Amino acid sequence: MLNFKIVSGEKILLKGANGSGKTTLIRMIFGHIKPTEGTVNKVSFSSIYIDQDYSLINDNLNIYQQAQRYNISSLQEHEIKTRLNRFLFDKHDWDKPCSVLSGGEKMRLLLCCLNIQNIAPDMIVLDEPTNNLDIRNVEILTSAIKEYQGTLIVVSHDQSFLNEIDLERIISL
Repeated sequence: MLNFKIVSGEKILLKGANGSGKTTLIRMIFGHIKPTEGTVNKVSFSSIYIDQDYSLINDNLNIYQQAQRYNISSLQEHEIKTRLNRFLFDKHDWDKPCSVLSGGEKMRLLLCCLNIQNIAPDMIVLDEPTNNLDIRNVEILTSAIKEYQGTLIVVSHDQSFLNEIDLERIISL
């Protein structure tokens, strides 16, 4: 039996061997599945789950179109493109289909989209975020996480990355 409480703003490592139920627990936290025993009590919160497949990226869109989908505050086109540039997507990339992006590029694009949205979710869950990332992309991700003030749950085996992001607690499965 697992019993824990997540407090707003905590930085948590969800740890366990492959097949131990980390993804299942995440799906329960988000309400996608119900536990077979016990209960999950939660309050309403905004959240984002960045899975290993970067499923928040629509492969049918190009980079600019994907960024525009997160433009809820009606930023002008030049501001969207400026932010894409900050996340290392220059004018030669804007028309590139998302389907051809590497894992690192998809992670950078997701971070850029969150920056464009300009409303930080209450909780971000990162599932093996450094798989497929080169050193530069890990640095961009690490910097973004350090600035994030909300609740963070990370599933990762990358000890160097975990040491950099100042986690406060471990939930072991």
